[in-house]
Amino acid sequence: MHININKTKGVAVNTSNMQKLMLEETEIEEVGSFVYLGSAVSESGGPEKDVASRIKKANGVFVQLYPVWRNINISKEVKMRIFNTNVKSVLLYVCETGKTTNRITRVVQIFVNKCLKRTMNIKWTDKITNEELWRIAHQKSIENQIKRRKLNWTHIT
Repeated sequence: MHININKTKGVAVNTSNMQKLMLEETEIEEVGSFVYLGSAVSESGGPEKDVASRIKKANGVFVQLYPVWRNINISKEVKMRIFNTNVKSVLLYVCETGKTTNRITRVVQIFVNKCLKRTMNIKWTDKITNEELWRIAHQKSIENQIKRRKLNWTHIT
């Protein structure tokens, strides 16, 4: 295997070791973060950057589908299937393998709730509980969905 030194970058995750990375007597450039297999890896080693990146990507997909969300001829059930398969799949990609904190779950849930309200044509002035929103949209909380994905991922058949 031949490693291209010019394309090789390094990141020190959660370490105080200040030694330079070397390959064939050449110093490897260190970066603060990079994307590997679609997931953001950062110096802190935490999932915050990856989650922010996932939300940004999912929001991009959601915005592209505005014509679908605004179309009154498409049923709410079909809109939810499109939301689940296109937006939520991007948002929750590899969530079963990462660390999930209460703060991360809350941030992701806020994003999903905003999307659901827009999809269901619920205005921000309308008072509605999260549970009622999820009932109308036939959704479960993000916390439950992530737990289910982790459980399914670890299930041995």
